Amino acid sequence: MTAVDASSAAAVRVATAWLAIAVAGCGASQPPSGPAAVSDARPAASRVTGDKLVAGALAAVSKLDDFDEQRAYEQAFDRLTQWSHQSAVEVPSWRIDPLVSALPERLRIGVEPMLEQPAFDAVGDVAHLRDHRWLADIATTARGDAADDLATAVRLFDWTIRSLAVVGDPPMVPSEATPGARWYTVGEILLTGRASAAQRSWIFVELLRQAGIDAVMLATGDPQAGTLRPWLPAAIVEGEAYLFEPTYGMPVPGPGGAGVATARQAAADPAILDALSFPDRPYPVKAADIGSLAVLTVADPRSLSRRMAALDKEAASRHGLRLAVDASAVAAAAAKALPGDGSPFVGLWEFPWETAARRPTEAVELAARRELAPFAITMAEMGRGDRQAPRLVRPLFTARVREFRGDLDGPLGAKASYLAARPSKAAIQQGLQAVPPEQSATVDRLYRQMKEDATYWLGVATLGEGQPEAAIDYLRRMTLENSPDSRWTDAARANLGRALAALGRIDEAVKVLREDGSPQRFGSRLLADRLEADRLEKEHALGPSQTP
Repeated sequence: MTAVDASSAAAVRVATAWLAIAVAGCGASQPPSGPAAVSDARPAASRVTGDKLVAGALAAVSKLDDFDEQRAYEQAFDRLTQWSHQSAVEVPSWRIDPLVSALPERLRIGVEPMLEQPAFDAVGDVAHLRDHRWLADIATTARGDAADDLATAVRLFDWTIRSLAVVGDPPMVPSEATPGARWYTVGEILLTGRASAAQRSWIFVELLRQAGIDAVMLATGDPQAGTLRPWLPAAIVEGEAYLFEPTYGMPVPGPGGAGVATARQAAADPAILDALSFPDRPYPVKAADIGSLAVLTVADPRSLSRRMAALDKEAASRHGLRLAVDASAVAAAAAKALPGDGSPFVGLWEFPWETAARRPTEAVELAARRELAPFAITMAEMGRGDRQAPRLVRPLFTARVREFRGDLDGPLGAKASYLAARPSKAAIQQGLQAVPPEQSATVDRLYRQMKEDATYWLGVATLGEGQPEAAIDYLRRMTLENSPDSRWTDAARANLGRALAALGRIDEAVKVLREDGSPQRFGSRLLADRLEADRLEKEHALGPSQTP
């Protein structure tokens, strides 16, 4: 998309409600009836048909920027339904994972029949397929040329922190005082680009899973006493649990500040976690807490279902897409990577289950509709060839989907779509002429929000590409200076500091990082301290005569 015809702004329309399948993911729906999955005793012709059906379902949700979304979702559901009738592979050893029984009853009500249901759900299951297609695409792009699993984990964590601006809602553990409102599904978290520490953890673990790396949440406290407290995600690599701090936005530094700390190292060396403390904010977890960590497997209800276990056998082997989780097996592997006797408490992380339970509520639905409203703005897409008439697209949604795939450049790349989501003031005014006067103020606000979102995400995209100069322009001049009180202010500072540091502009980077007022501020302060220390060490090594 090299340009959006400004004169076609009159064709812009703003939807007043977001399609449930596009944003809710787990919206309420009645699953269609269908027979249970059959065994794999099928002729070769049937297997070919089954393979094509799975490929067709995945293709439908892989290019939502190029096709009518509702038709794509319908086609994906149709292919899944045909597959379950004709070619579905029964998993003889499947059972409801024993860890489910340890969840609070309020989170299990009505879930067990859904887990056993062999037929696919037209809404939730299709969204699950779509969201995990996005996750798999992101994992492939973000890992780049990482040489091993730990390097891959670091790359995926870096993507998570850079791409998901930290917010405080929803909390890691809800309470009556702090119930939270942003109980969003995986797809909604990815689209909005904003996530709490718990949501960052969730996305990071899901990305690791798509990369073939086991990961869990670790928790402190005593489950018997009711004091269990989820702490942070750990990547399980070569028998070690590597620690990543989602609130600080950084891997936990290893001994001497080098590398990524393992749970065993953090238990043996108190200095590792003490290094995350400040005089005004002691780090809440100490080395003494590490010896009794609990293991919480990250798995939402659908990833533990019979039908996803069956579909996973096809999708993982042929399409590199992981749709199901063997929760008990992951927990067992993680338990062996922790200090102690190898028999910690294991369970399921409640957060994804809280999300499934709270997402359908009116308060959460309203919050999601408001935050995702700019994605409903449509504009005429150009650049598809002289003989093709322009079609209406939602530029912000199109840009996000293309960025997830790693399609950044070119006339139909994510960056061009982000640019299209930044219409001029004149184009906005022209577009508003097609809106009833009583809706003008609301629509104008949505246009401006879309423009702010696109500008910030261009900064994030260029930073991820290794173009810090371009990122600085988008993040500083066009975001912080042009919209100093936007919802991206703190995230723009955090990413701007990293862009400045990449160019060696350490004093500027330190100043910006120290201005971070988000929940990530302690990580930004640590990074600023490290940058200053590295600079001083370098200056000392060079000597006064060689210091710039």
